[in-house]
This record gives sequence, structure tokens and C-alpha cells, in this order.
Amino acid sequence: MISAGVAVIVVIAAIAAALIISNQGGKEAKSGTVYYVTLAPKDMKASLSSGQIDGYIAWEPYVSDSIVGGVGNILEWSDEIMPNHPCCVVAVSTDFVNGPDGSELTSRFIKAHLDATVWMNNALSHKNSADYTLLVNMAVNFTQRNEIVVKAAFEHITFGYQMNSDFRSALEDFTDMYIETNMTTNNSLTDRGYSGVSDFVTKYVNGTYLSAAGSVAASDTILNPSDPIRLGYLLGDLHQMAQVVAQNTSVTGTAKSLFEKYGLNVEDATGAPFANGGAVMNAFAAGAVDIGYLGAPPAILNHLNAGVGTLIVAQANSEGSGIVVAANSGIVNLDGLVNKTIATPGPSSIQFLLLKIALQREGYDLKIKT
Repeated sequence: MISAGVAVIVVIAAIAAALIISNQGGKEAKSGTVYYVTLAPKDMKASLSSGQIDGYIAWEPYVSDSIVGGVGNILEWSDEIMPNHPCCVVAVSTDFVNGPDGSELTSRFIKAHLDATVWMNNALSHKNSADYTLLVNMAVNFTQRNEIVVKAAFEHITFGYQMNSDFRSALEDFTDMYIETNMTTNNSLTDRGYSGVSDFVTKYVNGTYLSAAGSVAASDTILNPSDPIRLGYLLGDLHQMAQVVAQNTSVTGTAKSLFEKYGLNVEDATGAPFANGGAVMNAFAAGAVDIGYLGAPPAILNHLNAGVGTLIVAQANSEGSGIVVAANSGIVNLDGLVNKTIATPGPSSIQFLLLKIALQREGYDLKIKT
């Protein structure tokens, strides 16, 4: 299996080659432009069906929804663009974690996230079990998509919480890509007090609370009864099912949720669920979110460019996105996207980054539609 770090390095090399429109191995150099618009994933299927867009890239279940519904065809899954790529993470507000009891509450939150992830992976490995049925039902309610769509979508997502060297290496490579494409700058790194990309990722990815979660014990009482943790997450994003599982009172068998088991009062932040990761980071900046689930790229970009005070404290998933085109479009490869309009969740999203990587690898530009 190719590691995430190695895979991303290979992709970067391909991007560099595409940017200078090299002609390696006798392959004919290409040129052309694909145009993008920003659209909430919940609206992408309808816009594709009506012909307002020619395709889109989104997270699950918004990919499988169009495929199962016969509206769209998959052009490329994200694991074809970047195998094993990190996607969603758990981030915490630095104001929250440095505040009263913030460190302990964060460790307890991560313990619930960890247990929820383990429970999900066990359920997904035993599709004839009652837990799998419960998981699917939770996902149907959370995403407002039917059982067939949810089951199909689960097949393309890998849930995990660890932040190993491959994960950190991939985030370094994401940051390098953003610098290379002028979405952030080396000056932004130094302005935030980092000596370089490696120093940034070392400090921004904080494994303290994940390590501490291993020794967290169940609590007989709620530790923050009058001051709930304000949770941010994305609308119907199946990548973020751990927080749904952690809030469900049927998982522990004790009529308590996993959050309650570990002594936590957790509630949706004002504005949640959010349309994209950029919106979650805006809520962090406004002091409205304490802990949130979002893509790693918007966390990186908004921290570096806008100084939003957050730390990445756990992974949530890898892979689980895809490029969809209209079922009757006749488009069978990336060449068919030239001069077409593709919807993305926004320039700070990992989906935008993945689309940009895929197109630049073929020698194509991605520009906003005006």
C-alpha cells in the first residue's frame, strides 16, 4: 500500500511537471481551462440535473447520491487523485483549550471521538450486525439520504483518529501546495511565528489531547453542565459521522451518549451545521465554536491567512470525495471538463484542492467563472 506521504509527494511532482507543461514519456502536452463556481454540496445534485453546472466535486454522500439516483456518473474518486489523502479533522479553539478546564474537556471530547470511530469501524466490518443497522439509520437521519445512498457512500470513506507521520507529512505537502499556488505565502508562516512548513505542522497538529484520551475514564457526572462545548460540523457530511455516533444514546447501551459517558455537555454551535469548512473557521474566528469537524485544508488556510486560533487535535477520516459529471454528458475523462463549469464547496475546501491537483496534473488551469 502506498503511504499518504509518498502518494502526496508523487502528486506534487506531477503538479510541478504539469505547471511547466512538460512532455515526459512522449505524452502530448495539453492546455485548457476548467471553470469553477462555489456551491453548497446539498445543492449540487439539483444544479447538475438542471444543467446549471456540468459537474461537481463534493464529499460523501453527495457523490453517491447523484450516482445512485442516476443523475451523475463518477469521473474520478479522490483516492485516484491522491491515495489515502487525509480529509476531515477535529480542531479546537485555542481560547477554549487554554481556558478553564479546556485541556481536560478537550481530552474527554477526543476520547468520545476515538470510541465513536472504533465503534463505527467495527460496525462497518460486520454488515449483518445490529450495530451496522444502527449506524446506517443514524447516517440516513443525519444526511437525509436514503439507505442505498448511505451504504454506497460508506464504501468510499476510511474513518480514523490517529495523526501519524504520514498524516503530518501530507499536511506539510498540502501547505506546500498552497504556497506554490499562492493561496498562502511563506510570509504568512513567519507572521504566525513559524520558521517554515515543517515547524508549522509540528506545532499546529497537537497530539497532546489524543495521547491523554487513552487514560480518560468514564464520569458519573457532567463536568460542564452549564457551559456546553459548542460543536461545529458540516451539513450532512458523512465524513463526520463520529460526532453523530458520539451523540447517540443507543451506542453505549446505558442510555447515555459517549459524550455524556465521559462527562461532557455538548451542543450544536450557533449556525451549525455549516455549509463548508471555511464557514466553520469563520465561526471559530467569531468565538462561536469551541470544537469543530472540518477539512484539514480550510483549517490550515484560515489559520495561516487570517490568524484563526485553532489546533488540529485528531483525524476524522481519509478519502471519501469524488468528481461527478452529468449522466448523459458523454464526459469520460478530465479532458472533457475543458471549458465546462464545475461546482466546488469553496476554494478553501479539500475538494477544491483535489480538483486543482487532478487538472494541473493533466496541464489544465482551474479558474473562477465570472
